[in-house]
Amino acid sequence: MEINTSIEPVVLENQYILTQVGTRRIAFPAESVAGILLVERARVLSLPFYHEVILGIVHHQGQLVTLITFQQLLEGTPSYSREVFNAIQLGKESGAPGLGLVVDRLLGNCGEDQISANSDIEKFQPHLLKPELWQPQRWASPTT
Repeated sequence: MEINTSIEPVVLENQYILTQVGTRRIAFPAESVAGILLVERARVLSLPFYHEVILGIVHHQGQLVTLITFQQLLEGTPSYSREVFNAIQLGKESGAPGLGLVVDRLLGNCGEDQISANSDIEKFQPHLLKPELWQPQRWASPTT
């Protein structure tokens, strides 16, 4: 009797964290997510001289996390701000490590095959986070 001791590599499908942002369902690759934050609105420090999609910053586990209102970034319409909300904190693989994207709901997780079979699920696109978001805005000139 011969025993097979070779180990075959296990191929795991790509996993995604599925969220609701406005009317859209957005899937974030699990490897690009550093964490999921539950944020109290009262703890957010606003940044008035930056782009309007930047909600502000929050202190989380010894770090400052910049929060982006993801619905406003995607659709151009401000989202309703609850007293407590969820944010997806991006990791190194996302290209914007530490950034928090405010989402309406966390729907669960899914695999690549589920995304391919469901045309209304969009994959997160890091190119949406344009460099001009990080440029301070000027004071508006007073009108006389």
